[in-house]
Parts: sequence; structure tokens; C-alpha cells
Amino acid sequence: MGRDYLKKYMYDFFNASFDGIAIIDLDGTVIFVNSAYEKLSGISRSKIVGESLQELIQQGVIEDAVALDVAHDKAPKTTTYYYKKSGRSIMVTANPVFNGSGKISYVIVNLRDITKLIKWYEDIGYSSEISNRDRTVCLNSDLANLPDYGLIVHNRLMRQCISNAIHVAEYDIDVVILGESGTGKSLLSQVIHKASTRSHGPFLSINCGSIPANLLETELYGYEKGAFTGASEKGKKGLLEYAAGGTLVLDEVSELPMEQQVKLLKTIEERQIFRVGGGMPVDVDVRIIAVSNRNLKTMVDEGRFREDLYFRLNVVPITIPALRERKDEIPILTKHFFTQFNKKYSMEKCPSDDLIQQLCRLHFKGNVRELKNIIERLMIMSHDSDVTVHELRLCCGDEVCSSRECRLSSPESLQDFLEKCERDMILKTIKDSETFKEACNRLGISKVSLWRKLNKYGYKKKMVIRHEHSVN
Repeated sequence: MGRDYLKKYMYDFFNASFDGIAIIDLDGTVIFVNSAYEKLSGISRSKIVGESLQELIQQGVIEDAVALDVAHDKAPKTTTYYYKKSGRSIMVTANPVFNGSGKISYVIVNLRDITKLIKWYEDIGYSSEISNRDRTVCLNSDLANLPDYGLIVHNRLMRQCISNAIHVAEYDIDVVILGESGTGKSLLSQVIHKASTRSHGPFLSINCGSIPANLLETELYGYEKGAFTGASEKGKKGLLEYAAGGTLVLDEVSELPMEQQVKLLKTIEERQIFRVGGGMPVDVDVRIIAVSNRNLKTMVDEGRFREDLYFRLNVVPITIPALRERKDEIPILTKHFFTQFNKKYSMEKCPSDDLIQQLCRLHFKGNVRELKNIIERLMIMSHDSDVTVHELRLCCGDEVCSSRECRLSSPESLQDFLEKCERDMILKTIKDSETFKEACNRLGISKVSLWRKLNKYGYKKKMVIRHEHSVN
């Protein structure tokens, strides 16, 4: 391969890159920029190629140059710029390239468009304001929450967790996310996907514990036609193929059968799969995020999880702290969920200070998911705009409000729970009311409705005898 051909090959390679690329020599002179650099920065190559970075800063063509810091410090550096000419927010990474003598030959600068990511941050509570001095993405601590279960980044531990996730997202490696049930592991896997170069690819998830072992293999790897009785005549792709170019989340990875653990390890190492009944390997380009609420290291010690797979997946583990370890987020989460359910149910309710204080004392074994469930129940059952500890006591019992370390999880369905809360509220209201009419007014229902509900719960006769003087 001739030198000129190789030079053209590299030139075409750089220009085909989705990311912007600039090469700076040791003197701080721009010697090359690709087409993507022009598009992302809004600066034409004719204005900067062959020019000194210092002079370009003085002329106002560019505001700053991270490459100069890298050349001075001899270490990689990443920062964020907002290019006014293109209207784009760009993550800029500069890396020094050393020669055989250990001296810097030049600096390669990589530009990645994160405008959409910044917009997404705004939607979930981040602030996208990038100051001229700092040029970093800042967190909005007043409303730093993600949708659905409200994974938030107000707490120091959670800030570090999110920061680690976004940092890891830049590198195309497999990740393990650990944490108790209900902490927001699924949302964090979405954060990693959205912040990665695979964000435009598919994002798929499979729960390894909810699918029978004999079906899990075909779901993951697919099968060839005629592989087994009842198989499709055309065969079928598995999720590892459908997720090509994107991310596949293996939820409850600890529940993978041993034989599937062996196959997964081989898939991760070789990036190839064999469909069930197939004889030819199929290349797979997918990032795997393994999620578990179990202690995988303990399972390895107990012989229930393969050690080689554990170390292969556990290159960069990210552990989400339990809600009891970040109780300073409970007030923010509570207000977030009230806003969410007010919109969902067309309500105008708000939590009282005493309710928030009591919620901060609770244990929440089910973490953020349990907190969300409780708040939804409280809002549905409350008849007043201000939801207080009184409703918490009615819905969850006196022991909840008297204990500083409580567990509110319940195996019953939401419907059963709501009926129990309704019955308890009716009985307490009647007990505390002077007349039957007063009880109806306090409950906000008619006499007929109250009679029906008492009859439903088998208390009609008892209530008639007790309130005989007030019914007429």
C-alpha cells in the first residue's frame, strides 16, 4: 500500500467520521479538521487550518482551545462548549499523541454533538446553562429528577452515581448496574444508552427471571427454521440481533441458568452467536448492560453464578444507593410525584410539611417505587387538598406513623388495599362524628352512598344500632 494511497485512505476515514476531528501540532497550529468539525462548530476549515490557536482566540474566531491545555499538561482533557455559530452544545475531548521519545507530536481533538442530550437533560430536570467561565453541564438541584419513578440526582451519592454512568457511557464497554429493587436501575440503564454513541440504536430489555429457561435461549439467540417442533418456518432473530447497534439490558441477570451463563460469556468475548439449531456464527454488535438486585459476588462464592462471567461483566460496576441512604431526596421525590399524579388524575393536592417529615422517617424497603406507590394511594384516598399524616395513618396504620424505621410493603393488590383504606376511613369517620349526616359531609358522599358502602363491608346493621338517634 503506497504512502499516497494510505494518506487518501486516512483522509477519507476522518471525513466520514460522525464526530468532528481536528489535529493540532506541537506549536498549537491547526493542521487538519474534517467535515463534521465544520458542521458542528460552524467554523469553515479555510479560516482555521494553518492558523495558530492563540491567534484564532485573539481574533475571536474561537473562544478557547482545550488542546493548548493538553499540550501543556500532557494529559487528556474533556470539556463542553457551546458554539454560537452552529447553535450546538459540543463535548470536546483532546488527547495527546506521543512519539517514540515520549514527547508530544500532536493533539487530536474530538467533537461530539450533545445538543439532543442537553435537551433531554432539560426535560428531566437538568440545567443546560453553560457559562463562559465553566463550560460544564450543571445540575439543577431544585428539580433534578428523572421521569417515572423519579430517579434523582440531588443527593451527593446519586450525583456521583449519575456522573459515573454518563462517564462510562462514553466508552463502548459492558456495564453492571447493582442496587435494591425499586431504586431505578432500569432508568439508569436508559441514561447510559442515551449518553452513549449508541443512542440512535435500539434499546431493548429482557427480564432473565421471568422467562422459562427453555424459552430464554431462543429469546436471546433466536433460532433457525425447523430448529424444533412448532418453530417458525422462516426462523427468528433473537434480541441480541435485534439490538444490533444499540443496547440490550439483561434485567435480573443473576437468574440466568448456568448453561446460559456459559453461552453469554462466550457471546461477550467473541461478539458472535449461534442461533438455536444453526451451524453458522452470526456477528452481533451490541452493548450489554447487566442489572441485578442480588449480590453477584456472594452468588459467585456460593457457586450460583460463574466467576468468569462475573469478572467479565464487572469491569465497571455502578451501584445505586437505597432510598434510606439518600433520604434528603424524599421531599423532592414526594413533590415530584404529587405533581405527576395531580396531572394524571386532574387533582390539585399537595403534601403537608408533617407528611413529608414523616415520610423521611420511614424505611422504604421497596425504595423509590414504594414511595411512589404510597403517595398515589394517599392522593386517591384523601378528600382534602392538603394531604397530611392523618391520611398516612388511615392508609397504612398507626404503627407506620409511630415507627421511625417502618416497612410499608404489602403483598395485596392495589384494589384490595384501597378497599381496606376506604373501610377504615369510613369506620373512623363515623366513630368521630356526632351524627350520620356529619359523617357523610366529612366523607364527601351522600347518605345513600354511605349506606351502600357500609352494606358492602357488612357493617350496616351495626352502624344502624349505633347511630339510630341520628339516622332519622
